[in-house]
Amino acid sequence: MSKILRSFYHNLKEPVIIYDINKEILYCNKAFGKAFAKLDGSLGLDALKKFNYKFYCELCLLESSELMSYSPVIAAIKANSDFTTYALYQLEERNYLYYIIKSFTFKKYKVVYFYDVTKELELERVRKENEILKIQNLEFSNTNSKAQNQAVKMALLNRISTSIRETLDAKSLLKTALKELSMIFGAHKVYYANEIKEKFRVEYVYPSSFSAQAGEMLVYDKKVLKNIYDGKNSFQFCLKEHNDSKEPLKAPLNRIIIPIIKSSETLGIIVIFTPKKEIGEIEKELLVGISGQISSAIFQVILFNQVTKKKEELEDAIKELKETQLQLINAEKMASLGQLIASVAHEINTPLASISANNEIAKKIYENTPDNIEILKDLNEIDYEAIKRINNLVQSLKRFVRLDEMVQQEADINQELDLTLNLLKHKTKKGIKIEKKYGKIPLIKCYPNMLNQVFLNILMNSIQSVEKKAQKIGEYGASIEIETKISENKLFVLIKDNGLGIDEKNKKKIFQAGFTTKKIGEGTGLGLAICKKIIEKHNGDILFNSKKTDKTKPDTYCTEFCIVIPL
Repeated sequence: MSKILRSFYHNLKEPVIIYDINKEILYCNKAFGKAFAKLDGSLGLDALKKFNYKFYCELCLLESSELMSYSPVIAAIKANSDFTTYALYQLEERNYLYYIIKSFTFKKYKVVYFYDVTKELELERVRKENEILKIQNLEFSNTNSKAQNQAVKMALLNRISTSIRETLDAKSLLKTALKELSMIFGAHKVYYANEIKEKFRVEYVYPSSFSAQAGEMLVYDKKVLKNIYDGKNSFQFCLKEHNDSKEPLKAPLNRIIIPIIKSSETLGIIVIFTPKKEIGEIEKELLVGISGQISSAIFQVILFNQVTKKKEELEDAIKELKETQLQLINAEKMASLGQLIASVAHEINTPLASISANNEIAKKIYENTPDNIEILKDLNEIDYEAIKRINNLVQSLKRFVRLDEMVQQEADINQELDLTLNLLKHKTKKGIKIEKKYGKIPLIKCYPNMLNQVFLNILMNSIQSVEKKAQKIGEYGASIEIETKISENKLFVLIKDNGLGIDEKNKKKIFQAGFTTKKIGEGTGLGLAICKKIIEKHNGDILFNSKKTDKTKPDTYCTEFCIVIPL
């Protein structure tokens, strides 16, 4: 090798091996010795092998027979043409340098260059990592920004939702929403306006310094109106609040109009005036969410007010119905009482006539035989019994006419039945046998006057049934049986009669209001209907069983009413 060539390679910065093809002499320059073997000058075969073991390729395409003996340095020396490869040089365990190994033939020499690209690769790796970090940081920043905006949105929606839960007052709800929107958009002014035939009337304004604007009618052009009725938010810089504004704004402001729509019905609009020039996508999404929340809230308020109004109307109707029901019961009671009055009057007249006659006899006795004490004593006893009968009748009538007694009381049902029978005594003493099978009944909490009404109606129907039967077939053993008992924690009152019975066609109608088989003036058609309502008021039931009279057995019971009241 010439001195010039040796001098040229010797001073190169890159490590170089020169191989004399013919003489197989190896030479390495100063940079090679520094970088690898600490050698300068000739490199023997043993040293080359030792040095060569520290190089390997991460990826190479070779014949299988060469895999175990392959070395990038040997491959570079033996290559028949120009050769380039990437190789790793192991300094120590898990510590490597990266080299590009190139070889070419110059005259009779094979020149092998080693280019250290470790720093370049590291710089490239760091650059790529930095790029990735930049992208990740940007993504994180965007995600963080979105999260913050989403948090602001959710916080606002939560505050509005809380306001909805805490109050169903539209005014309070909208004022909260206007204040929150003003803070988010740094608004100059925010107001809510109701829709009135393609115009909008301002209802609420924030801040309160603009409250004088409440009641103002807002007018917009067709394009803005179309957006509102299509449910689209509109953004527009303007110098006037609306088309009919008398005074312009002091500076151009971004006017945001949010339509409040529910079930295709435009309820109103929220208008925001803000100096912000750009409204971001997050803020636009926020507006959509707020619009939906406020729309639902206002709709709930409207529904709540409607339900409240209906509830009040229903309560009034129920109250009126109860009053009407009470009036009907009292009317039926008075109708029943009217039927009793004539007979009761006759019943009272009989003992009164007796007392009057006794008084005449007593007067004559005083005049003619003043010493006849025994006769006076007998007359006095007769008068006493007559007065007692009158008193019982009057007391029964007084108790029966308790129209205002609408509070539950403890009552003896057996005594209440006797009270009713007292009123009907003038009816039952003419050939009608009353058979009482009263059980041992505790005091029952009930509406006694109402139950008396039930007992009276059923007993009067039974009396009329046996009377009609007597008219039809002649005198027979007419009877009415009344039984009371307690079973399964329920009170049972059974009233049976052996009258005509109920026609099959009428059985489904007897509890219907207005239905009666009696002649005009004899019945209202309300008796049994009211009886059923009274028993239902006691959470009970009234049942009946009836069959037509068997002519061969005229004394058998034909109709039975069963009143069941839970204790």
